[in-house]
Amino acid sequence: MLTANPVSGKESKHEMGTLWNDLKFAIRTLRKSPVFTAVAVLSLALGIGANTAIFSFLDQILLRLLPVKHPEQLALLTIRGTEYGNNSGGNAMSYPLYKDFSERNTAFSGMFGRFAFVMSVSSASHTERVEGELVSGTYFPVLGVGAALGRTITPDDDRTPGGHPVAMLSYQYWKTRFNSDPGVIGRTLVISAHSYTIIGVTQPGFTGVELGRTIQVFVPMMMKAQITPGWDALNDRRWRWVNAFGRLKPGVSLEQAKASLQPLYHSIIEMEVKDAAFRNAAPNVRAEFLRNTIDVLPGSQGRSFFRRTLTKPLWVLLAITAGVLLIACANVASLLIAKATSRQREIAIRLAIGAGRGRIIRQLLVESLLLSLIGGVMGLLLAVWTDNLLLPFLPVESPELAVTTTPDVRVLLFATAVAFLTGVIFGLAPAIQGTRPDLAPTLKDQVSGILGGGAQVRFRKGLVAAQVMLSLLLLVGAGLFIRSLHNLRDLGPGFPTNSLLLFSLDPSLNGYDTDKAKIFYRSLTDEIKSVPGVQGAGVGAVRLLSDNEWDSAVKVEGYSFKPGESAHPYMNMIGPGYFEALGIPLLAGRDFRYSDTGTIPGPQFPSPRVVIINEKFAKTYFSGQSPIGHRVGFGSDPDTKTEMEIIGVVKDTKYTNLRDEIPVQMFIPFMASPALNDMTVYVRAALPGDQVLSLARAKVQALDANIPIYGLRTVDEQVSASLLVERLIASLSTVFGLLATLLATIGLYGVMAYTVTRRTREIGVRMALGAFQGDVIWLVMREVLILVAIGIAAGVGASIALTRLVEAQLFGITAHDPGTIVLACLAGLIPALRASRIDAMEALRYE
Repeated sequence: MLTANPVSGKESKHEMGTLWNDLKFAIRTLRKSPVFTAVAVLSLALGIGANTAIFSFLDQILLRLLPVKHPEQLALLTIRGTEYGNNSGGNAMSYPLYKDFSERNTAFSGMFGRFAFVMSVSSASHTERVEGELVSGTYFPVLGVGAALGRTITPDDDRTPGGHPVAMLSYQYWKTRFNSDPGVIGRTLVISAHSYTIIGVTQPGFTGVELGRTIQVFVPMMMKAQITPGWDALNDRRWRWVNAFGRLKPGVSLEQAKASLQPLYHSIIEMEVKDAAFRNAAPNVRAEFLRNTIDVLPGSQGRSFFRRTLTKPLWVLLAITAGVLLIACANVASLLIAKATSRQREIAIRLAIGAGRGRIIRQLLVESLLLSLIGGVMGLLLAVWTDNLLLPFLPVESPELAVTTTPDVRVLLFATAVAFLTGVIFGLAPAIQGTRPDLAPTLKDQVSGILGGGAQVRFRKGLVAAQVMLSLLLLVGAGLFIRSLHNLRDLGPGFPTNSLLLFSLDPSLNGYDTDKAKIFYRSLTDEIKSVPGVQGAGVGAVRLLSDNEWDSAVKVEGYSFKPGESAHPYMNMIGPGYFEALGIPLLAGRDFRYSDTGTIPGPQFPSPRVVIINEKFAKTYFSGQSPIGHRVGFGSDPDTKTEMEIIGVVKDTKYTNLRDEIPVQMFIPFMASPALNDMTVYVRAALPGDQVLSLARAKVQALDANIPIYGLRTVDEQVSASLLVERLIASLSTVFGLLATLLATIGLYGVMAYTVTRRTREIGVRMALGAFQGDVIWLVMREVLILVAIGIAAGVGASIALTRLVEAQLFGITAHDPGTIVLACLAGLIPALRASRIDAMEALRYE
């Protein structure tokens, strides 16, 4: 039978009392050394704060799971292989294919589909542009997300195309837009000129399944034609646009789900290649399409381009801040060693009268932990301030980003854990070193004890070499990122960005049909051009330098494609004056005219009769000859007709972003388009930017006050926005690199100053015997250079590895940076100069 230990309670109380005494003693000790305490706490606060700030974003963006029921059971389906048709967004499939999987799979207990979009919402005479999501009726039931008010969208709300005009609001949108009014249920929202009844408000904290897009309004999938005028695609197998998620059945893994879905998928695409849409496809195109596979990815975090964009930068920044923390720890450890050395007589007396070494080590660890916890509290405050500065750097797609700078429990636990581990790491070695004094000499003469600490000096020098290595590594990284950013900025988009502004709008969301939208865009650009000081205005469907793309398979007349080769130029639909407004020279032929309205009937949609290409297109497919008058056609099938005439060639420019290479491009006239949605208006004017933006708003409101405009900015701001990630990494790596170098410099100064103090008698003897000031300087600088050389040698090797690690984040540079060497040598020069000014007679009498 087990019995309780009657002494254990007393022992526990004794231990708690001892710890409390240790803590009080540590507080008194630190108060006696305010400079030491301030330097140590500040160093730790900088290191812990930097790590906590980056972890806060990394946790919310990369580590968090969706706030839904059992998110680890969710899976995201995606198609691997070729595409025969159109595609809208990543991880997309056609709606009919989603329905096939939903009805015929054996791996999931339920599936749902979704498609994110931007829409124009009107309520109580107020029109605004909001983030929305088309969702299947199974969306909320499968996710396990309930309603805070009213009810959720159900399968009964998603059965008949165009028959379910209901909408659900996000909790945050209901709170900010409708002031948490419980009477919102049953009210009417006008979305894309159609009325929808509000049926519910989502539970707090749920904003959709795509980080970076904070969904504000949810609408049933069957309302697709009404939500996106001119584009239905509910029955089109050749148009991928739906993100399909499934909830795995108990005991089913991702690999098992993939294995069970592949035969089903293969049977479906075997059926698809027999459809009429494939009747003109070449045999090799069919064969390649039949090699497609279905993949099943983890869906616990949803899907997010935003997350993919920031994954590597955030891990790189966390590694950088970890380096800063290590340098800070090394500095504090060095300070603690020096402090422990000055307390050797005290420690020796305590050991001599019977104190256990473990007891003293614990006392010293309590002091270091107290320092780290104070530094952790200050670091947490610093992290909140830093995150508020960093938030504008994040490339968000929605106005309400679900990333907060307020620390939650996870961030607090991280900061606490880092502070505790830091206290143990930098406190343990000095505690062990400081409790190994040679008792007899130390008790006899404290100074001799202090000056005899060769092991401590060697350990501190090792810490300094490591600091030099880490600071060199961080500075090299900062130099790489800064030069990469400068290279991208110097490269430019290929057209002048000064005095050029842009904004976007979408009349189709306000009920405009295609013909009415064409009249609107023409009237708007003509009105803007008529303003004195405006030098040009034009519209384009794809906003440049925004990481958006639109490409299409094209057959080129007279060009012999190799097997498996095809042309997929990046497309843009533009109006007359677009090239003039952007300052893109026309190298041959003519620009579009408003009379370019002619179309050619096609199997899916009409094609324009005229197109314009860029230089790269001309050089790729018309080498050595003028492309003017030649013809192209949409499609890659052998019998694709080439009936679109090339009427112009323009200078090459960037398209998606500054980092990507200039692509092959083709432009079509918007006046010949069968459908028009959102367009971006470019205005070049010799007027102040604010004046032009006000002018743009006034002109739009004069034509239709209910059409919201968005994305108003200068093109210089657009260029800067396209480099947000590069700017984030370059700025922070520079700040952290300089901070690390400063900490390393302080550490080197501390070690060399201590070394000079230990060698004061030796230096005095040397100078008394006739040594020159330069000889004394070199005596100290030789040790400095050895430490720096060791750190640099290790840092160079690490820099090579760093360059390979961050290669994807760099643009046209190599890794070299001599800054650390200069700073480190200057740090060692200060105590060296101090040593050279020692009075020889005073040094000879020194004890």
